[in-house]
Amino acid sequence: MLSNLLQPDVLMVMGILAILVACPTYFVYALARTKPAARPIPHFPHGVEGWLLLFVATVILSIILTLIDAANAINIMREEGSISWFVLSPSLVIIGLYFYCLWLIARKREASVVRQTIVILWVVGPIALLLLSLVFDVAVDNNTVIRSCVYACIWTLYFLFSKRVACTYGTKAVDSYVKIALQMAEAQKAVKEKEQAKDQKKK
Repeated sequence: MLSNLLQPDVLMVMGILAILVACPTYFVYALARTKPAARPIPHFPHGVEGWLLLFVATVILSIILTLIDAANAINIMREEGSISWFVLSPSLVIIGLYFYCLWLIARKREASVVRQTIVILWVVGPIALLLLSLVFDVAVDNNTVIRSCVYACIWTLYFLFSKRVACTYGTKAVDSYVKIALQMAEAQKAVKEKEQAKDQKKK
């Protein structure tokens, strides 16, 4: 399998895909930097960087893959003689929700961003697959459903418990981190006072 991945054609496709993901990801990163964090705390991460930027990259990758699937569907329908926008509507809705999610992350600094992002994660993931199966009668692979659920669960936990997310968007979780920051500051102050006391005794 590794040898297949190292084929020149595969490497070229992966390189193009990496560029297509990296450029919009950097654009979102640059756009997000113009907005200050809702509740920055000293010594705590904030801003659209780290794992949050990785999430942005996965969303952009999902948009690209959804566009490719939609383009393939359009080509097939053209060969059959007609294009059904009803069939394409799930892809269009998913792409629209993903773009809205990116806009929220880059331009908003409110606690509601976290709630809306989590809802979008589940709507475009497991719920979308369920609707495709029930409403559009599309055969959905069990492994795809499992991967979608795992992806949504992992990022949901991240958005709920991440210090970076809490400081950037000012969620209620940031209050507990403020207490931790104050405790850290008090501990550092106590250490400095002890060191100063020792230095004075030596003198």
